[in-house]
Amino acid sequence: MKVQVPSSYALRLILPGVVGLVTTEYRGRMDVTTVSWMAPVGREPPMVGLAIHPSTLCHDLIKRSGEFVVNVPTLDVLNQVMTCGQISGNDLDKFARTGLVLAEPKVVRAPLIEQCVAHLECALVNAFQPGDHTIFVGEVAYAWAEEGAFDETWTLEERDLKPLHHLGGKAFAVLEERLEAK
Repeated sequence: MKVQVPSSYALRLILPGVVGLVTTEYRGRMDVTTVSWMAPVGREPPMVGLAIHPSTLCHDLIKRSGEFVVNVPTLDVLNQVMTCGQISGNDLDKFARTGLVLAEPKVVRAPLIEQCVAHLECALVNAFQPGDHTIFVGEVAYAWAEEGAFDETWTLEERDLKPLHHLGGKAFAVLEERLEAK
């Protein structure tokens, strides 16, 4: 028997998605925010869409800079992921607060996060606001992944190289097994 899911939890039915720590930079000001509402939106060229609330510093910096990086965290930085989603970059420096280490990007100005297992450097191509969040669409200009973590798909071989997934609220998971369809 199926039971009704309250509308406040309905979107969790299409989770878990990979969590992103989205970094931005504009004129020396940087921010990082946790984003679990993101998805591929184009293959040629590769594009990613992410939903960010307009009240956030990250939203403002993406609009001003026209770029962002999606950093893919692992279980090792679970507490930092939670913190970056709960506090505002308008109020304090999240990098200093969490101990996340910045790394140099290849193409964009927004920093990478060293502790993350993969990174997508993106140039903004579109933004629209269908509801209470803005959907930012970025073309992937450069993508990185930790050696051994990815070989056309996530390998899922080593626990510390598995991407973190958001189930909703404070619940997260990592995938356990890679399966091949016949």
